[in-house]
Amino acid sequence: MAGIFLNGKQMYDLKKSEERTNAIKKREGKESFHVYSVVCGCTCPTCGGWHVIDESRPLPTKEECEFILKNHNKTKKNKNA
Repeated sequence: MAGIFLNGKQMYDLKKSEERTNAIKKREGKESFHVYSVVCGCTCPTCGGWHVIDESRPLPTKEECEFILKNHNKTKKNKNA
């Protein structure tokens, strides 16, 4: 089953777009940025959409992720108590 709103060809197109975007990210050194998928909803039977690299929102570093995770786990334990 491809998806609720996308058929198999559209899912294939969206997956290929993700692979092309990852190649561009690697080639241009933009691996530390978020990627969003955009589903256009056009009438083309094989168009699933495309992916966009959001350069305004960088991904956190490994150290920042550990700090965020520790703080999240502390607040989660406090809510259960």
